[in-house]
Amino acid sequence: MILPDQIIKSNRNTLSLSVQKDGTVVVRAPSKMKDEHIKDFVSQKQDWLTSKLLFIKNNQDKFNDVLCYKKFLMYGIKYSLIVADVKKIEVDKDTILFPKKVAPEKTMQSLISYYKKQAKEILLQRLMYLKGLMKIEPSSIKISNSKGRWGSCSSNGTITLNWRIIMLPPADIDYVIIHELCHLVELNHSKRFWSLVSMFLPNFQELRNNIKEYGFLLDLYR
Repeated sequence: MILPDQIIKSNRNTLSLSVQKDGTVVVRAPSKMKDEHIKDFVSQKQDWLTSKLLFIKNNQDKFNDVLCYKKFLMYGIKYSLIVADVKKIEVDKDTILFPKKVAPEKTMQSLISYYKKQAKEILLQRLMYLKGLMKIEPSSIKISNSKGRWGSCSSNGTITLNWRIIMLPPADIDYVIIHELCHLVELNHSKRFWSLVSMFLPNFQELRNNIKEYGFLLDLYR
């Protein structure tokens, strides 16, 4: 039986079970709830837990080289990083050429700066195209370093996109942007919202599932 790694009791009325991105199983329970009741609850969720943990393990195996910073994602493609005699960061086929002049301790920060520059250019270009196609106009657009989310849409019409989106495959990039543009019409996740998304992305459900594979990126490059 899969047991929780953490049981958090607090002033709440319901039980909840979650699996964190690193595979940690967390139960949140009312402060006065008996341990036996919590154990029964977890035992009923074994199939779900097995499925979630298997997904995380397979994903960690698939992207282990990215998690260890041996490979770097851009547009869903893995790139090797090689120090070369170049003046600025360049991409050549499946390789990121990195300037020799950059001190080793500044490599990661320089790479993040490159990612952010690419995001500002490419994501904004793509958003401009898609908003014209959809005939939906945001009040403003921001590129952020937000934690835990790919993008957001505020009630005042501001769309915010995480710079890490640049690491996703092109179809997933479009999904995030279209998702947020649709929130300008429906600021919720109602049936009407998903119906609107499906008008522009008939395969949104597939893309919605695919993007879950890349959730770990939101915790990298801090």
